[in-house]
Amino acid sequence: MKLLKALENIRERIRSFYPIELLFANLKYNLVSLIYWYILFSIVNGGFGNNFGVPFLFLSPEYLGEVSVWAFIILGFSFGGFSIGFLTYSYIKLGPRYPFLATVARPFFRFSINNSIIPIIFIIFYCIKMADFQINEELASSWDVFKYIVSLLSGISLFILFSLLYFFPISKNLSIIPLEENSNNPIASIVNKNDKWYDYFRKDKKRRYYYFGKGFKINQSRIVSHLHREVVEQVFSKNRINAFFFEIITIVAFICLGFFIDYKVFEVPAAMSIVTLLTILHMLYSALSSWFNFWIWPVLIVGLLVVNFISVHYDLFRYTSYAFGLNYDSDKRIPYNIEEIKNNCTESTLLNSSKESYLTLLNNWKSKQKEEKPKLVILNTTGGGSRSALWTFLVLDKCNKETNNKISSNMQMITGASGGMVGAALYRELMLRKKMGQIKPEDFIKHASNLSKDMLNKLSFSASTNDLLMRYKKYKYNNINYTKERGAAFEAHLHQNTNNLLEHNLGYYTKPEKNGDIPVMIFSPTIVNDGRRLIMASQKMNFLNSSKTIQKSSTYENIDYLSFFQKNDPSSIRFSSVLRASATFPIIMPMITMPTIPEIQLMDAGIRDNHGGKLTVDYLFSLKDWIKENTSGVVIIECRDKRKLLKDDKFEQISLVEKIFVPFLNMVYNFEKVQIYNQEQLLKLCETSFEFPVDIVTFNLRQSKKDKISLSWRLTKKEKQKINNAINNKENKTALNRLINLIK
Repeated sequence: MKLLKALENIRERIRSFYPIELLFANLKYNLVSLIYWYILFSIVNGGFGNNFGVPFLFLSPEYLGEVSVWAFIILGFSFGGFSIGFLTYSYIKLGPRYPFLATVARPFFRFSINNSIIPIIFIIFYCIKMADFQINEELASSWDVFKYIVSLLSGISLFILFSLLYFFPISKNLSIIPLEENSNNPIASIVNKNDKWYDYFRKDKKRRYYYFGKGFKINQSRIVSHLHREVVEQVFSKNRINAFFFEIITIVAFICLGFFIDYKVFEVPAAMSIVTLLTILHMLYSALSSWFNFWIWPVLIVGLLVVNFISVHYDLFRYTSYAFGLNYDSDKRIPYNIEEIKNNCTESTLLNSSKESYLTLLNNWKSKQKEEKPKLVILNTTGGGSRSALWTFLVLDKCNKETNNKISSNMQMITGASGGMVGAALYRELMLRKKMGQIKPEDFIKHASNLSKDMLNKLSFSASTNDLLMRYKKYKYNNINYTKERGAAFEAHLHQNTNNLLEHNLGYYTKPEKNGDIPVMIFSPTIVNDGRRLIMASQKMNFLNSSKTIQKSSTYENIDYLSFFQKNDPSSIRFSSVLRASATFPIIMPMITMPTIPEIQLMDAGIRDNHGGKLTVDYLFSLKDWIKENTSGVVIIECRDKRKLLKDDKFEQISLVEKIFVPFLNMVYNFEKVQIYNQEQLLKLCETSFEFPVDIVTFNLRQSKKDKISLSWRLTKKEKQKINNAINNKENKTALNRLINLIK
């Protein structure tokens, strides 16, 4: 009995310490806020978004192209905003449970000081993780880490100071001497007609808490059983209104920042944009819950259903992401139905004219070769953000130099997905400018570093400000106004990083490709509505459907972009919009809407063909007769971001919970492997179907799991080193020697 009594006393003492009491109260009554904190803790710890490099955005924020004290000040400012948002909502949610706050000066401030355990633990945890990352991954010095920590704390303090300047003048003690509660009306007391929403929680009025008071001294709270209901109501009602308006002001201020996205100084770190987005969502929920209280979830669900209905039947809330340069006039919209698709895939005039035009292109390409029957080189490049963009560029540059420029002259077609196509597009542009005498061969490698620059800051900032509630900015391209959103921000960042070398429309490349000066690039973004592929190139590609089997088929998989959208000025589309259509990774960038009825949405080419192998097989089958007569065979260069089978790949026992979800997530986990299996089967068919040799030379970036590089549009210094060093590893050197022997 004595032991139980002692334990009970210990428990009571612990519960009487107000910061601990608030920690338990958050766990019990404030799970919404704790979910947001869990997301931040998980990101910093590498458990959330690790494959996509999200933790790196937090642990190594970039501002104006470099990791600096300003980057950490800005990130710290956003952490301060998130913390104040948490404290504000917690006060609204939990404050009325502790009526003694009505007896202290500045109740919101006192509550916040005592409710700061979670924010303080997070900041300490973040600083430890950040210091470790900076030293080991970004190769920073201890002095740099110290500056970053001081800068982070300065940013946090700056927002807290801003908040206090708002709350201090309006959160004063009422200086009212509490009186005994009026009990002259026992019937009213029984039926609780005058009770307020928080009175239910004021049961334990004699409990006294030890809290951090003025000067951070530990004070004991007063007994509040004698307080007038009106006194408590006045204090908390006033502070709830103040907190509500503070949340609204903060939300509006963050959203208004979106007006300044075009100014370089507002290219804030992507991590700040993520924290800002979480802060806005949290504060919006808090503001709405202060109005609707227990009705908040029914209101949100009904609101979502209403918005969804409006978005289907009206333009409001549709959030269209445009392909810049394309004509979206209502009278130019094409019906998207089986008949239109069938005509595009089987109409003999389109098939024959596109093939004749492409055969002319191939003859022009051949006329520029030194051999009578040259090797036709095809590049297949994989998706994978900045890592694949940089890797593809480096592989092409290395192969070209080691083969005395034969790769650039023999390469006829490029296809693939996402980041790899971005790297290939930049290299092809440099090839063209070299032929035009605008750059020298030694200048190529200088542009490689541009592909590893951050491309997330503008995109993330637009997503957290302009894209969140309404897209209120416009963008003019070729004298056509489009709604501006994070897709436009990505394109702007791409052009900024690449010195505007790719700032052309798609039609700009028609003539150089036709003349055989540069290889043809074929993009194949996925049509989300039905899973088909939109084949986008500066040449008409209807002939890819010229097989008799395809014409008799009922699926009509490949839709030619130029012919299907001939009414919409298809060649005027901005080339970076074509790149974006092929690299629209889910959530990160919005799906591109095309001018059809009903509207179709384009998504990453990697959903259907992440390595370009499927489209390459279509290409070879469609042109096999010409290739047989005019070449000595085909060499396919594969630029993969990792080996098909990683050296240290292993399998683990499936747990009970995993057994429930694995059947549903199987395609997600094995998505890339399924594509590899299918493409290997197609290539086996090629071996027996063609009367010319088809050789595949593969360059792999990652050899094992420990060489992991994030799938992101941002790379760390160590990741850049890994990519630069990978071209010289033993396996890739062997592949390079084989390539040299094949095309000499």
